[in-house]
Amino acid sequence: MKQYYFFSYKFGNSFLHKCPAWIKILLIPILNVCVFKFPFQISLILIFLHTLTAFILKFSAKEILTDLKPVLYYAVLLLFAKFLGNLFAGFFSLATFFSDFWNFIISEKETGVLLLKLLCMIQTASLFFKTSTSLQLREGFENIEFFIRRIFHLKKSAPVAQVLSIFVTFIPIVAKNWQQITLAWYARGGRKCVKMLIVLLPVFFSVGMKQAYNSARAISIRS
Repeated sequence: MKQYYFFSYKFGNSFLHKCPAWIKILLIPILNVCVFKFPFQISLILIFLHTLTAFILKFSAKEILTDLKPVLYYAVLLLFAKFLGNLFAGFFSLATFFSDFWNFIISEKETGVLLLKLLCMIQTASLFFKTSTSLQLREGFENIEFFIRRIFHLKKSAPVAQVLSIFVTFIPIVAKNWQQITLAWYARGGRKCVKMLIVLLPVFFSVGMKQAYNSARAISIRS
């Protein structure tokens, strides 16, 4: 079975894959500002366009949902925490529980709009990561920094671009590490439980620290 991890790159030859990375890097902040500044109807339109684009690029439903899982988990956790807060505060009674619950849903309209906009932002980032390799991202940041340095007549180097590229690619790398560790756990007969987190979290941090150390050494050697 093919596994997908969070924000994983998928090989392709589409218009987004061919689009220079520096253009996509500049477009993401612009789209995110539009999402938060304009009415939520714009977010609905963008979500539809993002989903349509993902299917045109032949991304499966599983790949799309894998990138959206953090937002869905956050939405459930946020609404559940607010529900418990209202419950213990005495806003719900047994006699009028269903009507009180319906009023709670209506009162959380602003939270729903915020989650909708966050979902739209995650979809934008998903398309960005799925159509850009780590090398393309680094070159994109370098092109932007070189352009800025030419304007101010500075030395042609890209230290900021290196840091930004490592920071941006950190998310899919961490997701890939966690998936590989959990697959190894399941392959050895392990099950999803509290013990799995107790055993795997130290390994997860150890692998991440080792990768960070190797990346730092590689950068220092090339600098």
